[in-house]
Amino acid sequence: MKKKTGFTLLTTTALIALSLILSACGPKEPVTVEVTLTEFGIESSLSTFEAGQTYSFVITNEGALAHEFVIAEPLMEGAEHDDSMGDSMEEEEAEHNDDMEMSHEGLILEVEEDQLPAGATVTVVVTFPEDAPEEAVEFACHISGHYEGGMHSPITIK
Repeated sequence: MKKKTGFTLLTTTALIALSLILSACGPKEPVTVEVTLTEFGIESSLSTFEAGQTYSFVITNEGALAHEFVIAEPLMEGAEHDDSMGDSMEEEEAEHNDDMEMSHEGLILEVEEDQLPAGATVTVVVTFPEDAPEEAVEFACHISGHYEGGMHSPITIK
């Protein structure tokens, strides 16, 4: 009888240890990140993130204007839209489209302005890729004039 009890105890202990090991290797629970958008700023409860970790971004637009929320590489110098008076409408539209492509280099997340009108709150779940650049990433709003007004904030992904 004691032999059987010892075997059962050993088996139970091994199963518990195995389940603990497997649960430690499983997916991590998302970390909640509170983000507040205003004119013209971005505040976040975190600025350093772990590659491979999942985050639940709760993005609230407390401003009076619609905003977008982007996690991407910073805008390149000169990527802002040039409103030259001599450009035709077609040239201006083509330049704007080119600028938008440039502004979304290294895009990890984009919540568009129609999803973030004044007073809106949006929750988005993101897992930072293992190959994300460590320091060349930021939170930003790329709506014309917002980025230039200071609506961007650097973040670090480790």
